[in-house]
Amino acid sequence: MPASRDLDSLRALQSEIESFLKSLRHPIVVEEEITLFDLTAASWRLTVDFGKLIFEAWNPARSVARRVEEIAYLDRGRLGLFVRKPGGRDTGTLEFRELAGAEQASRGVPRAQARQELLAVLTRQSPGWRFERASNRSDREHSFSAWYTRGLARRGSTAWAFLGLGEGETPAAADAALGYGLIWLDWLRGRAERYTVGALKLFLPSEAVPLAAHRAAYLDRRALQVEIYEWNRGEALPTPVDLRSFGNVETRLTVRRQGEALRERHADLVGRLLDDCVERVDVVPDPSANLLSLRVLGLEVARVEGLLTPRVFYGLEGSYRRLEEGGKAGFQHFIRQVLELRTAASKKPSHDFYRLQAERWLESLLVRDITKVDSQLSPDCVYPQVPAFSGVDRGVIDILGVTRRGRLAVIELKLEEDSNLPLQGLDYWLRVKWLHDRGQFEEFGYFPGGGLAPDPPLLYLVSPAFRFHSTTDRVVRYFDNSIEVIKVGLNEKWRHGVKVLFRQSARARH
Repeated sequence: MPASRDLDSLRALQSEIESFLKSLRHPIVVEEEITLFDLTAASWRLTVDFGKLIFEAWNPARSVARRVEEIAYLDRGRLGLFVRKPGGRDTGTLEFRELAGAEQASRGVPRAQARQELLAVLTRQSPGWRFERASNRSDREHSFSAWYTRGLARRGSTAWAFLGLGEGETPAAADAALGYGLIWLDWLRGRAERYTVGALKLFLPSEAVPLAAHRAAYLDRRALQVEIYEWNRGEALPTPVDLRSFGNVETRLTVRRQGEALRERHADLVGRLLDDCVERVDVVPDPSANLLSLRVLGLEVARVEGLLTPRVFYGLEGSYRRLEEGGKAGFQHFIRQVLELRTAASKKPSHDFYRLQAERWLESLLVRDITKVDSQLSPDCVYPQVPAFSGVDRGVIDILGVTRRGRLAVIELKLEEDSNLPLQGLDYWLRVKWLHDRGQFEEFGYFPGGGLAPDPPLLYLVSPAFRFHSTTDRVVRYFDNSIEVIKVGLNEKWRHGVKVLFRQSARARH
């Protein structure tokens, strides 16, 4: 079939799927009878790229991408698609359907009940106030999510915004609660004429409180008043949270020297395996210090596991195979294929070797020359994928660096629009600040030679210039002024060479 007909066929398939989705009032996407996303509360797109039809969906907690092969069935309001996962060989089925029947009852009704219960709680807690605009309706244009009950409380010329989260919502909803609250507050302030919206009040279940409270502790108290209440459905009144108890996120690092020792131990083995390709493959110790990750422009292609008797596995995630004795030729052939195709001038940009782990690709380029982000950053001490553990929660800082004057820099990367990017960056900033205040970076083998400045870390938000979410600046301006945020917009064709299109301070200004 000629290439033009292939493209026409893909465009027709794309149009048919999009038309079906538009016909649904509340679309969800299901795989193996597991609901992946409520598409009214997540971002998604269907695009034809490099001769493939790709469906992608994401929210602050997770993302999926599937290559669409063809329609499997269309029956009674359900559209099934034959799809493949990135790097996968087997075909599976992805289904779009209406959130309806028992499933709709299990989610829509509880959200309506949660809204009614929250309004009853607010009436008891704040008598004399009038509650307006209470809604759970999704509004993608203004970045309002169906996860939350949002609204406005008014009394005379005074008002405050509120946002409530019911129990049973996804972890992503808990993660994004404060961000959506700030977006709602800012939207209300932009439309208030006869009253002033001075505060934001969040009503959250127990499990959602700590993350929101840690973040809220570093908002600008001159710009807004934030109150957080622990509210579990069935309770007559919510419990106020003392934000003075939050903001210091106790964090622990892994000892960097252990990973370096592992790299040295297996240096000869890695050299023999890679031969003349060794300079083009990055060897990265895993944070556990139990394995080495071999990567080509951010894409993991092999692992070396074990200390005394190392075992080598190679392939893409989900399809690793062990390197057996005498199998070196197959290993090297695979590595050379990846090196040939994972280049900016690849002859097969539709191949998984090129497409997968794009964010890690960008990260690898910036780690090689961090001055591309900002000339004030030092090229001598740059650490990618730094683990920072807080309790049972494991966070991974995209890039940790330092300026030439010794000021720490947290660099958060994002290739797609994400309304929660500023607050995710703030999470890592909080952890780095906690570790820095206690001198733990030097203790755990980072930044040898010391000389770190006492100033709070810088926070860089890095993304292709036109991929910053429209709400990014509106959220950042509520950060405390001790947090210096720098937005860096890159060129879309960064694989061919990273270029900064703009670099601007996004410090809070009111």
